[in-house]
Amino acid sequence: NQVRREIFFSLKSMPWMSIPTVALFFAEVRGYSRLYDDINTSPYGKCHFMTNVAGTHHAFHPIDGFLQSLPYHIYPFIFPLHKVTYLGLYIFVNIWTVSIHDGDYRVPKILESIINGSAHHTDHHLYFDYNFGQYFTLWDKIGGSYKNPSALEGNGPHDLCRKLEAKERQENGMDKKSN
Repeated sequence: NQVRREIFFSLKSMPWMSIPTVALFFAEVRGYSRLYDDINTSPYGKCHFMTNVAGTHHAFHPIDGFLQSLPYHIYPFIFPLHKVTYLGLYIFVNIWTVSIHDGDYRVPKILESIINGSAHHTDHHLYFDYNFGQYFTLWDKIGGSYKNPSALEGNGPHDLCRKLEAKERQENGMDKKSN
């Protein structure tokens, strides 16, 4: 019932995270921040078009979820940022946040140790001491909190479930084809 609980907590938390977020969002787009419409009016020019942001997921306590998104909302009050970039990054962060929780561990082999994908994030939830990075593994490696994902080693939760199911079928005298 873990999926049902996560959906329940997401639905319960999202309105409470959204209220202060929408208030900040209105302040940002109504001219109280340093968001801008035209790239040519940016104080940093066209080379400053893309910036890094912090993200959040929705199955948090509402206060925790809001506080985790706060840097994203404070940034345009301090630094100029194009509105389209701001909205694009906001959409990207939400898609990324869903993707690292979807259980699809596919990442190009060459990027497995660089991108903090779903496999890394699954171990973050399983062990709580590893893989804190939002997008990349660099700071986890520097800080000693990097763990090679158990799913990529064949010991992830899906692997363990398959092993338990196979053991149960074997104990019940069933083979894989009869399932």
